[in-house]
Amino acid sequence: MPAGTGSLYHIVRKRSGRISYMRSRYIVFCGAKYIVKRGMLMRNETILELSIELTITITNLCDSIQGRSIFKNQLLRACSSVGANASEAKYAQSRADFINKMEIALKECHETEYWLTILYRIRSLTEEQFTELSKTCGTIRRKLIASITTAKKGINGDEGVSNR
Repeated sequence: MPAGTGSLYHIVRKRSGRISYMRSRYIVFCGAKYIVKRGMLMRNETILELSIELTITITNLCDSIQGRSIFKNQLLRACSSVGANASEAKYAQSRADFINKMEIALKECHETEYWLTILYRIRSLTEEQFTELSKTCGTIRRKLIASITTAKKGINGDEGVSNR
């Protein structure tokens, strides 16, 4: 158990035999955070991490699709813009600037789903590929909506978003 942790941590053993420590709802494996949700172990990934993974996956997928260059280009532009705008939002000059960047990322996420749907309907994507990518887009979209809602409400009581 980490030094000085007291009884807040519980030992958790995975099938692999690795031992990690659980504090309330979070489990720490080699520095990566996981959330225990409804009895399942879920990785707590940020919008930026998810959008980077999505962009890489879609880039590799587009490389394997023959033809359809107009649709592929639009899809690549939209999905890469999600991460770019989320990254820009980290260094927003004000709360309004942060909200604006995150709303642009949300719009690009919707556009990404649109182009995925087009490619699926013209049979350039398999149902499995479409389902997995749509699921990832949905996760990013929900996280973006939550961030925008929180920023608009000013729950943290901050006057603005500080430069990091």
